[in-house]
Amino acid sequence: MNGEAIGLIETKGLVGGVEASDAMVKSANVILISKAYVGSGIVTIVCQGEVAAVKSAVDAGAVAAKRVSEVLATHVIPRPHPELEKILSGRCVRSGRGTFPKSKRQKPAGAVAKAEQQPKGSAGKKTGK
Repeated sequence: MNGEAIGLIETKGLVGGVEASDAMVKSANVILISKAYVGSGIVTIVCQGEVAAVKSAVDAGAVAAKRVSEVLATHVIPRPHPELEKILSGRCVRSGRGTFPKSKRQKPAGAVAKAEQQPKGSAGKKTGK
């Protein structure tokens, strides 16, 4: 993230997120780095740039999004910690014991238990009845 600020706008619906994104990049020298569909129609847009530019972009994006949608939250983080990049890029997930890359996720405990219960040689075979 190179020590630059990040700005977030959360809207109800994609149209508000698109409108906010357009206003953000048109109003200030920022780049869009991420979007996330949170669920229930909630969209989060993230931009990056110099602190003043990000503040200006988030303000402009919020005003634009309010014309077509509901803005749920806005926030600017002036100097985000480098670890925050993992969350924004989606490269890590949360487990009970910390975080780890998605590629090394373990199967849920129930899936492991079911696999162990099947007798050897019966996996994937169908019985003919």
